[in-house]
Amino acid sequence: MQRVTEELLKELKNAKDIEAFFKANEDKFLNQTTSEYLNELLKIKGLSVATVAKESGVGEYTYKVFGGDRKPSRDIAIAISFGMKLSLEEAQLLLRISKFAILDSRDKRDSIIIYALTHGSTLVQADDMLFNNGLATLN
Repeated sequence: MQRVTEELLKELKNAKDIEAFFKANEDKFLNQTTSEYLNELLKIKGLSVATVAKESGVGEYTYKVFGGDRKPSRDIAIAISFGMKLSLEEAQLLLRISKFAILDSRDKRDSIIIYALTHGSTLVQADDMLFNNGLATLN
């Protein structure tokens, strides 16, 4: 993903015409909504919204996010990532599609979240690590 972004940026900087740039690169843009991406992942992973609601600690609000009725906050998107057992790459794409900053290893809180995601931790375990380091928990 990073490579595509860098290549697009380079091409955009050198573009003579923005419309031609759009036309040539239409397939590289993030065109999914948050709910579309989440529902795609739901099918791929064979999960139910009820399971994600329980595992993410988000509860009934999860249904509104998956239904497209609500846009999640960054922390809720991250909590849903834990509830769905997303890989770091999947969670990062969820954040990008949702128009949030991706997880940054230079930030202590984000580092803990990255560590927890890559080590298969549950949301409760991630929250424990955050709390034990004096940082805001996700739930």
